[in-house]
Amino acid sequence: MPQLVDPNFVRSVVFIIDHSERGAFGLVINHRLPTTIAEFADAVTLRWEGPADQGLRLGGPVEPVRAFLLHDQSQWDPLAEDVAPGAFLTASLEGVRRVSDNRFGGAGRNYLVFLGYAGWGPGQLESEMAQGSWLAVPLREPASDAPGVPVPWLFHTAPEIMWHEALAAVGIDPARLIGASVGSGRAPQA
Repeated sequence: MPQLVDPNFVRSVVFIIDHSERGAFGLVINHRLPTTIAEFADAVTLRWEGPADQGLRLGGPVEPVRAFLLHDQSQWDPLAEDVAPGAFLTASLEGVRRVSDNRFGGAGRNYLVFLGYAGWGPGQLESEMAQGSWLAVPLREPASDAPGVPVPWLFHTAPEIMWHEALAAVGIDPARLIGASVGSGRAPQA
């Protein structure tokens, strides 16, 4: 929400992957990095078969050198965590190397590569939500009319419009939020 002024999270859309009494773990899905996946793959000796210009994303401020791969290929890594229907998280390059024969990307597959993650200690995310800093947008089945976004939205939506679309998916007009005019990036004024 616009009230959150932490520069790591201004206009962020975070895919919460784990939430328990121990805290929460997620990936910021809408912050691009200037590095491409092809450059990253070359640096870690994997062959990227996807678009040359597909960029990495900053998953969050914690461990920004650690990579996470969000993908839709259940057979790609048998150790990948099933994080939503049709979405899997690989947190180990060894899993990618073992299954992919040092290749990933390519037609008919959806991947997002993140560096870093977002993390909250016990009760921290709940406290921030109670203060109005975050709004939950549920994942929903693609054919459902329920509020929220479907899993394919994670892979197919341009990062620049994710924040606006996530709010609209739960019936909120982003233009009506104080301090949230398009491109402002500012916190609300007192």
